Amino acid sequence: YLMSLAENLVDTLVETHAGKDTDPAEWDMTALASAFSEAFGVEAATVDALDLGNLPPNQIADTLIDVAVKEYESKEAIIPAEVLRRVERDIMLQIVDAQWKDHLYSLDHLKEGIGLRGYGQRDPLVEYKKESFRLFESMMDRIEDETVRYLYFLRFEQSAPTLPFVLDDEGMVDDEATEEMREIGVRWPDTKSSREIYCE
Repeated sequence: YLMSLAENLVDTLVETHAGKDTDPAEWDMTALASAFSEAFGVEAATVDALDLGNLPPNQIADTLIDVAVKEYESKEAIIPAEVLRRVERDIMLQIVDAQWKDHLYSLDHLKEGIGLRGYGQRDPLVEYKKESFRLFESMMDRIEDETVRYLYFLRFEQSAPTLPFVLDDEGMVDDEATEEMREIGVRWPDTKSSREIYCE
């Protein structure tokens, strides 16, 4: 689902800055690189280095989508898939919740002023339906864009386990030494020797 949102966003960016109906001489590749960077957390210089200006719009989109896929795969390489899926779900729910509240707030404002449309010889009910649908579409666009941005800018850090343990000279966990120290109640020192001890 996320990749389909990413593809839609890339297509929108390409159409905005390097549309197929626009003369290539008028394409704004700098703005495209900047917008892609802001959406996917990829350095603009990385996008500039792809030399997209010599490609047709569909190939520009395909190239950027490949970059986006590789960027997200780098996250999947350092965190278990089930954990990442849960993080994705939680973030999406938070974004939907926040955007839905904003949407309801906008509808309240629309209700307050829709009656004035009658003075312009327009049916307030018809106008309300049109405006509320436009607001709903805008909300859906924001949800999709924000979901992509939040998840792509999300950074995971690998840290040492929180429970104390002993490492051997090769940097591997020494289960026997760790268990022995726990059993005899050795106090974990603050400094590290050749046999490192990690604790919270």
